[in-house]
Amino acid sequence: MDHQGAGTAVPEKVGAAVERGTYVEEPARQVPVTHEPDVLVIGAGPAGIGAAVAAARNGAKVLLVERYGFLGGNLTAAMVNPMFTFHDIHGEQVIRGIAGEVVDRLVEITASPGHVTDLTFDNASMTPFDPEGMKLLLFDMTEGAGVELLLHSVFADAVAVDGRVSHVIVENKSGRQAIRPKFVIDCSADADVVARIGAPFVKGRESDGAMQPVTLFYRIGGVDYDNLRRWMKANRSELKDAPSDEEIDSSGTLAFLGLTDLVKKAVAAGEFPADAAPRILMYQLPKEGQIAVNCTRLQGIDGTRVEDLTRAEVITRRQAWQIHQFLRKHVGGFEDSYIVDSGVQVGVRETRRIVGDYTMVEEDVLGSRAFTDGIACGTFAIDIHPPDGKQQIFTGSGKSVYEIPYRSLLPQGVDNLLVAGRCISATHNAFGSIRVMATAMGIGQGAGTAAALAVRDGIPSREVDVSEVRRRLLEQGQYLLEADTPSAKNEGLRLERAMGSGAQASHHNPFGKNS
Repeated sequence: MDHQGAGTAVPEKVGAAVERGTYVEEPARQVPVTHEPDVLVIGAGPAGIGAAVAAARNGAKVLLVERYGFLGGNLTAAMVNPMFTFHDIHGEQVIRGIAGEVVDRLVEITASPGHVTDLTFDNASMTPFDPEGMKLLLFDMTEGAGVELLLHSVFADAVAVDGRVSHVIVENKSGRQAIRPKFVIDCSADADVVARIGAPFVKGRESDGAMQPVTLFYRIGGVDYDNLRRWMKANRSELKDAPSDEEIDSSGTLAFLGLTDLVKKAVAAGEFPADAAPRILMYQLPKEGQIAVNCTRLQGIDGTRVEDLTRAEVITRRQAWQIHQFLRKHVGGFEDSYIVDSGVQVGVRETRRIVGDYTMVEEDVLGSRAFTDGIACGTFAIDIHPPDGKQQIFTGSGKSVYEIPYRSLLPQGVDNLLVAGRCISATHNAFGSIRVMATAMGIGQGAGTAAALAVRDGIPSREVDVSEVRRRLLEQGQYLLEADTPSAKNEGLRLERAMGSGAQASHHNPFGKNS
């Protein structure tokens, strides 16, 4: 298995057939060229939305390809909820731009309460939302920007000639189609385009290639919030940092983390899946009585191998059912609850990361590093769900605010391709912070802006004037370090408890002195 070091296209393309030693020969065929956009964006997750809307607003003709019949990726298909984290510990909003606009417009259509305090991890803010409202809004935003959509279309292949992506192949109900773009932004989250053209990438932890586990998110309905609050007060010692009555009552949106001792006993009794996360983590959603649950977990999964994904879907859905039975039996407020739905697919945290012109490291994250070519900010914790064992690494969000350099979006050996989202060039530890949805959308906005300028000027990716990219991002509402950006502080989101204990959450901070 190709975990460590530069990858090649061949092992990814032949996959399991190589292991079996069997092949078939595909006949040569002509594929119609159906689209010739300025900028082609592969994948409509948070990064793809940011990239497509930004490129279109900066004058490019944009085609956005998405495999499902709606937009949003992990926001909607995988149902990851809430979004993290837009604010530093002082309540300053450091991810704005298109991501900030998404939240503002969700609030307008009553699909989100906006940014709220978090009772679970040491985050300055969290942003819950209704996934159906998100689907509607993302159609509105892409349509408003003039982005052309191609839904129900799966990325199949890409061909690069003389250091440029010449065309991309997609498959859908109409057959096999070729797209001939001037510029490509790979927002597949798995660096699929990069892998197909043979540009270098790595996977997982540097020491052994192991990757963070996958999780299936799901929604539970019929939860009695009043009973849940009473149960939390009566069992506060089971929860992270034992929240006070005032903290529980004042939180407009409930969040819940803990129960490690109860889960441990339930595992021994066969009431809780042994390979799931060893704690309960869940969040109140905007719709009455609904909770988003982040408790399933499966290690040893490579999200670029279909056999692993198949196994993950089966096991995590069984975990979800068993965990819900545990909640009904042991946690107040869940007695009459039911599972509303689960993600269309399991949520994958980590697969490929490109080898770019600059590889971000943990010191960049923890040291609040600014870059002259910074195109977005991040402030989420280094949060590493364990590739093995039980202990999760979590440094606390908002203590540092760092920039993502444009160079980390540049795959080696190709001049008209950027990546955006979790597959940018970073170490396993730095990736632990960069990977979340709000940050990914910010990176996407930077990539889309740069791609539009490259097309306008007819230049390769490495000749883009990043100072102009930064100027345009600031004009369009983004926040960047050392740019004299006006404050957008929310005193209500100032983090009062920044050094919480991980004892009831099964996590620790190995970077304590530096974070």
